[in-house]
Amino acid sequence: MAEAIDSTISLDLVINAGGESRRMGRPKALLPVPPGETPLVASLAARLACLLPAQQIVVANDATLAAQAGLSAQTRFVADSWPGTGTLGGIATGLQQVAGWALVVACDLPLVSPQVCALLLRRAAEGGWDAVVPRIGGYPEPLHALYHRRCLPAIVARLAQGERRVVSFMADVRTCFVEEEALRAVDPDLRSFFNANTPEEWQHALQLLAEERAL
Repeated sequence: MAEAIDSTISLDLVINAGGESRRMGRPKALLPVPPGETPLVASLAARLACLLPAQQIVVANDATLAAQAGLSAQTRFVADSWPGTGTLGGIATGLQQVAGWALVVACDLPLVSPQVCALLLRRAAEGGWDAVVPRIGGYPEPLHALYHRRCLPAIVARLAQGERRVVSFMADVRTCFVEEEALRAVDPDLRSFFNANTPEEWQHALQLLAEERAL
């Protein structure tokens, strides 16, 4: 188990598992991670346990996921409050459940790095921010980011306007973008951001995980 990472920021972990996994052909949250064939969503949570989240929340519309996910009994499963609005609605649903900061991650990040997340926490601890969002190649990574509950009104307002672009609210709140150079300083190959969306990508993820275990 990874050593606990000290942070002056108290946070909750929100895992977005509300997608339909169409390109994968089966639920991404339940993909088996070697060597114990742990469901991917549980493996992800275990990788981030060293951040000591106060709450663990899974946003999912599949009512059967809780019984199959292999997560602790304290994990809260909530249905999407804005179904059909994609990532933006999922983030809003997660923020409804928290009082302060939330680390919001997708369920399909097999190599998510607590060190990268700790970097985001350090930026949040600087004060004055409502969101801390990685940006790679000029594009934000909204499902690997920190959001304070203060973002919720701005997101809800955008949803009420029919907006679905996840970046739409970021100009409405105090957003700190963490650029690629800073991210590569702790994760040179940016593996933390590798999404497994297709069977081919999952096979590549398994290779990367095998390399990680061999280190």
